[in-house]
Amino acid sequence: MAPRSKRPRTATPEEEEEEKVEERQQGASHLVSFLTGFADHHVDDELPPLLDNNGDAIDGFSASDEDEEPEEEPEEAEVDPDDDGVHTPSRKTGLVGAATPSRSTRGTPKKRKAPGSATPRKTPKRPANGEETADEGIIRKSTADAYFSLMKASRTSGNSYSLLAEPLSARAYEKYIAESSAVRGRISPPEAQRGRFRTWSKELEAGFNLLFYGFGSKRPTLNLFAQEELAKKGHVVVINGTFPGLGVRDIVSEIEDRLGVPQAISVPPSCSTPLERAAHRIYAHFLPPSAISDPSEWPTANAALYLVIHNIDAPALRSPKSLAILSLLASCPRIHLVASYDHVHTPLIFSSSLSNTPPHHYAPGSWSGTPLSSRGFYWVNHSLTTFAPYDLELSYLRMSAQTLTPSTSGPAGGVSEEGTLQILKSVPYLSARLLKLLFTLQLSRLPANSKWHVAYPASASAPPFAVDGNLLKKLAKDKWIAGEGERFEAFLGEYRDHGLVVEAAQARGGEDGEGEGREGRWLWVPLGKAAVERVLESMVGVE
Repeated sequence: MAPRSKRPRTATPEEEEEEKVEERQQGASHLVSFLTGFADHHVDDELPPLLDNNGDAIDGFSASDEDEEPEEEPEEAEVDPDDDGVHTPSRKTGLVGAATPSRSTRGTPKKRKAPGSATPRKTPKRPANGEETADEGIIRKSTADAYFSLMKASRTSGNSYSLLAEPLSARAYEKYIAESSAVRGRISPPEAQRGRFRTWSKELEAGFNLLFYGFGSKRPTLNLFAQEELAKKGHVVVINGTFPGLGVRDIVSEIEDRLGVPQAISVPPSCSTPLERAAHRIYAHFLPPSAISDPSEWPTANAALYLVIHNIDAPALRSPKSLAILSLLASCPRIHLVASYDHVHTPLIFSSSLSNTPPHHYAPGSWSGTPLSSRGFYWVNHSLTTFAPYDLELSYLRMSAQTLTPSTSGPAGGVSEEGTLQILKSVPYLSARLLKLLFTLQLSRLPANSKWHVAYPASASAPPFAVDGNLLKKLAKDKWIAGEGERFEAFLGEYRDHGLVVEAAQARGGEDGEGEGREGRWLWVPLGKAAVERVLESMVGVE
């Protein structure tokens, strides 16, 4: 009997199921191996680095660094003692897309960023004007520190352009003036203005006062106008405003002395100072004769008065007190002003009321003894550009630095006649005798020329009628007025303090030039001849 071939054993259902599972696992493992090899060849390649706008690689940034993630350590599986070696998959496996693949240890690469698409870094602020600032350090200024730094006083340099110019000596100035006078004289000589003299005279007759401005000295032209036109119509008083020590009191005193204004003219009770009373006497003396009801009891001047004031912008004449006196005189119908100025801001010292108020007008016999309350100059401005050198004005300016040197004393303006009378009422009898002795000696030494018969203010040089101090001291001792030198100096010191006696260390010579520049101690009273004579008349009881 032939042997029977073995019949293959039929697998049980359990065995068939296990075989199918193994086949599926093997297919999945090959697929995963293929996919893993592709990733090794393509994903591991480094991406090109990111570049900035200049083509340089951005520091600290690369595609490989960005894609790398920390690897996760695989968890160790717990060993089950009851495990029979057959593992049931925890999830479905199969073809790609049929199940969720396990997470790769390298992770999915992130999306690559194109060059220039990254967020730009914040640009640091730079100081203005491209200046690089130093490191401030740990100490920085607060708001208060910045405030005080801005508000601190700034230092200015003491250098100026005027220091670069060499000083001009008097000799160099005179040489330049001599060379340029001929040229300037042909530009606008005083004679070229004669055609305007008649117009100016008509304006004065109409009640206006003239105010001249312009570059150059206006003295020659105005003096020529006063000589050729004004002197034919009335009294003319020329005033040099730049003269050192000149004040409105000197102007009033000179008018009273030169024109013989009566002192008996009554003044309003409101006049409280001697200067105001003197100005009101001059005002009343030049009123129109028709305005006074009884001319025999109230003497008036026989002609008008013309005041020619050079440089009315002088410091002594532009004060409120001086303007009040001058405006009172200008308001008189028969007192006319012709003035000049050089400072560009001079019109500002005249208010609109002072500039536009016309002179007073009185009906026949209407004068009551008190002027009207209005005051003004009623100016008419004229341009008078002459280009003439300021030689005389500057000579006064140079002289003013030497005026009232330590050898001189007393106020520059002196004292008025009424002030002298008030002083005599308060001094001792012997002191009054000393002053009377000085008055007598001064009158005896007056020159015959009338130009010395006016008040001579304090100056560096004494006038020719000044009295020698040693002679006065010897006579005071002989007359038993002041036997001791201390008493003599005490009397003189009181008069010097009031400006009644002034002195100088150098005397001016007489008209013949004799005694020019005499050194010593020279004393005089700054009053005119007429005022001194009237004061002596009031001192009859003083022997």
